[in-house]
Amino acid sequence: MTKQPPRPKKRYRDHGDDGIHWDKINKCYMGTISLGFKDGKRVRRTVRGKTKAEVKDKLDQAHDEINAGIRTPVNYTIEQCVNDWLDTIERDEHTLATWRGQAKKWIYPRIGATKLKDFTATDADRFFKELGKHLSKRTLMMIKSTLRRSIRRAQIHDLIARNVVELVDLPVGQPGHPSRAMTEAQAAKLLKTASGKATGYVKVVKASKGHYGATHAATETGELACGTKPHANAPITEVSREPKEATCRSCQSQLNLDGAGDSAARLEALFVLAITLGLRPGELRKLTWDHVDLNGGVVHVWRSASKTGDTKTPKSKRSLIMPKRAIAALKTHKTRQARERREANEAWQPNNLVFCHANGAAYTSEGLNWRFSKMTRKAGIGHWHAHEARHTAVSIMSSNGVPIQEISDTVGHKSTHVTETVYRHVIVPAIRGGASIMDSVFNEGEDDSAVV
Repeated sequence: MTKQPPRPKKRYRDHGDDGIHWDKINKCYMGTISLGFKDGKRVRRTVRGKTKAEVKDKLDQAHDEINAGIRTPVNYTIEQCVNDWLDTIERDEHTLATWRGQAKKWIYPRIGATKLKDFTATDADRFFKELGKHLSKRTLMMIKSTLRRSIRRAQIHDLIARNVVELVDLPVGQPGHPSRAMTEAQAAKLLKTASGKATGYVKVVKASKGHYGATHAATETGELACGTKPHANAPITEVSREPKEATCRSCQSQLNLDGAGDSAARLEALFVLAITLGLRPGELRKLTWDHVDLNGGVVHVWRSASKTGDTKTPKSKRSLIMPKRAIAALKTHKTRQARERREANEAWQPNNLVFCHANGAAYTSEGLNWRFSKMTRKAGIGHWHAHEARHTAVSIMSSNGVPIQEISDTVGHKSTHVTETVYRHVIVPAIRGGASIMDSVFNEGEDDSAVV
């Protein structure tokens, strides 16, 4: 009987070699790397691919990351990465709320569940192109900044090797909503209303076909204080010239005719500073009496409603000479506040704030915007938010010939470049003003005949 040759022994992986096998359940190749033992259990890192070559490349990349000290948790997602970054930064509450809101609305639903180690530049590019169909370029830049800085933190802590978001170019995005600036007439009407001397709603009308119906406070042009849009076929009938006789509860609330008290009327000085000097809402909220020199007529803008309390930039820390109207308004405001402090007694919060609640408590960003908008509606100029008073200040200074450098210094910009770019839509009249001067210089004595 012929003796059979011995079968070759099956080759086993040497110690430290990676394992690659076919995964019957997921229908793909799977590669594993042993990372040693922890708490008596073997720790492995797993990669998957359609071919052995693809898995081999991923294993090589994983080895490079391990050698570089990268330890990405298997289930570490983009949502966890962004949350970790947001929990560690120090910013004012309004800024953090904005970033968290954008992350919850745009990042988490689309890519939040994606594992950070699997997030590629292609994924990031696809993500931003999709957002570009809905958002403006500025919003896209803010979202990209959030992702870039979150992943950068992960890099610092050896959780990922590279930041793929930095490799992506943003799409054009949708047209944004440009900030507005009031005209001089609108600003004057607002300040007059804030002083309690006038209101834009000068008559009472009824907008109804029937005999019965609520009456509304209205402007001369027919705009209702409550914002209601009358039916196209409803006749508008003037009932009275006394706005306090309006029966619409919403109109009464908007004009503070419901007996609830006019909380916005306490803030005439705030409106004057916002319109005449262009202070930021955060600077107004944190302004204290020790930074207001009523005798010298100077206000020192040295703090803001940021996490650290500092101004937006070092150049934003400035001392400004106040207009006479601002000085007079602040003196009246200080007298009123002293009376409120006595009435509040032990409930008074000694924050030394110039603009605050009747008990000394600070305003929130939303609270200040609500009071500002309520006063603009009372003035009959529609809805405006507090930051648009800053645009108004730049516009009025520019249209009245104030040099761009002085405008930049007044509003606390880092440079005139910021003023010229961010506020370009309100300084265009000043830039174009030079054309008329040039025409008067070079057209003098020039005949109308063509020169060949």
